[in-house]
Amino acid sequence: MRTLLGFITALTIPLALLNMLGGVVSGIWLGILGEWSTIGLGILFFLGSTLLLGIVLLPSILLAAPAAYCAEKGKTLAMLCFGALSNLYTIAVITVWCCGVLYMFVKDANSSSLVPKLIWSYGVAIGPWSYMASKEPEGGENLGSVLSTFLAELAYVVVSFIVILFPVTVLQALKVFAGFMLVGLAIQMTVAYLIQKEIRETAQRATGEDGLW
Repeated sequence: MRTLLGFITALTIPLALLNMLGGVVSGIWLGILGEWSTIGLGILFFLGSTLLLGIVLLPSILLAAPAAYCAEKGKTLAMLCFGALSNLYTIAVITVWCCGVLYMFVKDANSSSLVPKLIWSYGVAIGPWSYMASKEPEGGENLGSVLSTFLAELAYVVVSFIVILFPVTVLQALKVFAGFMLVGLAIQMTVAYLIQKEIRETAQRATGEDGLW
C-alpha cells in the first residue's frame, strides 16, 4: 500500500505543477482576453464548492460506517459491498461535478479562450477534492482520497485534450472520466480485500478457523 501511494505521488509531479501554476497563468490569460466573468465565476465556485460537496458526500460517509463495522467483525463480503457502494457514490459525485464544471466553463469558449478556460476550470473542478484529501490523516487511511483525486486530475487533463482535439458531447466526457474513476474503485476494493484477507489469515493461524467470507 505504501508502494502504491509512493507511485501515485511520483506520477503527480507534473500535475502538481499544473495545480500550482495553472490558476495563475490561466487567470492572467483570461484577464488579458477580458474574460472577467469567467474569472469571477471560477472564484465563486471555488470558495463555495468545498462546503457544498461536503454536504453532497454525506451519504457516502453513511455507507462507509457499516463497511468499517463489517471489516472490524471480519465480514469481508459485506465490507466489500458497503465499501463499493460508498466509493461508487463518491466517484459519481466527482465525475458529475468535474464534467459539469468543464461544460459550464467551455460551452461558450472560442478558439482563443478555449485553452485558458480549460486550465482555469481544472482548478475549479479539482481544487475542492485536493483540499479535502489534504485534510485527511496521512498514511494508508487516506489511500482512497489520494487515489480518487489523482485519477480525477488525470481524467480531467485527458478529457481536456480530447475537447481541444475533437468535438465531444457531455455524455462522452462523462464516460471517459468515469472510466478513470472506476479504475480507482477496482484498486481500492482490491486493496481492501487483501488487507482483510491478511487480517483474517492472521486470526485463523491463531484460532484454527477456516474461511474468509
